[in-house]
Amino acid sequence: MEASVTLKNVSKHYKKKYVLSNITLGIEKGSVFAIVGRDGAGKSTLLRIISTLLNPDKGTIYINDKDISNQHSEIKKSIGYLPDHDIHDSWLTGLENLKLRARLLGIQEEEFEDKLNPLIKEFDMESEINNYPVTYSRGIKRRLDLIQVLMGDPEVLILDEPILGMDYHARVVLLKYLLKEKGKKTIIIASNEFTEIQTIADRWIVLHNGKIKFDGTMEKMLSHVKIPFVGNIEIKSGSYDVIQALRNYKNISKIRELGKTIQIATNGLKDFYYILEEIDADSIIGFSGHSIRIEEFLDQLISDEGY
Repeated sequence: MEASVTLKNVSKHYKKKYVLSNITLGIEKGSVFAIVGRDGAGKSTLLRIISTLLNPDKGTIYINDKDISNQHSEIKKSIGYLPDHDIHDSWLTGLENLKLRARLLGIQEEEFEDKLNPLIKEFDMESEINNYPVTYSRGIKRRLDLIQVLMGDPEVLILDEPILGMDYHARVVLLKYLLKEKGKKTIIIASNEFTEIQTIADRWIVLHNGKIKFDGTMEKMLSHVKIPFVGNIEIKSGSYDVIQALRNYKNISKIRELGKTIQIATNGLKDFYYILEEIDADSIIGFSGHSIRIEEFLDQLISDEGY
């Protein structure tokens, strides 16, 4: 598959300490590429270098086969970068922030509403757009900043902790958007929100002390690390037979009855989905779940027994 972003021997150091050390990788066009790692592993530095906001000390970065050091202004137009901090002015309304951003992106006044309105609707910002961000919740602020980044319709979308501080509704809105754009844009995400990211990423790298400790697909990861999944299935009253049937499944490591809710621990998300498929849909009111914390995952992957 054709690479959208390529890094060759990229290094960055501060005060003689390497934050990134000899990073070489290619990111496929139209893919969702996830970067995980502990705080200080180099995730944000790597994203800033790809976004052209930070120059590497060594190495070369190509976007669509173009060296970003030679075609900086042209390349920047194809990149949308959301940092892990606010990029709006809290004392301008949401709409005023977006108009200011549009001018910076070179969007003409006659184009503004056509580009803006679908995003405002998609990110459920209609009721907030004329208010000041100082009154917004963290999740609404994040949605405003995402719209600012997406207004230019970037070909390469770089997101640093995009889910940070978002409530459930905001997360669902963002993940739906990313799934819709998968295959159209190259999406690079650095996040420690493991459960959400594992559902959309095509490929992962794990950074540790500025180096790549793992690079591959979820299937490759599962061959090195066990990623248990705990799911809650809410069933209708009188579904005693469902509970009894579930006790016979070998891929359930633990099962608990919590009133109308059955809590199931499995070896992975796929096992949980398999179990859902085996239950009569008419018996299910709803379900939810979570995977292991990112720290547990990294401990397994980076340990001597892991990868």
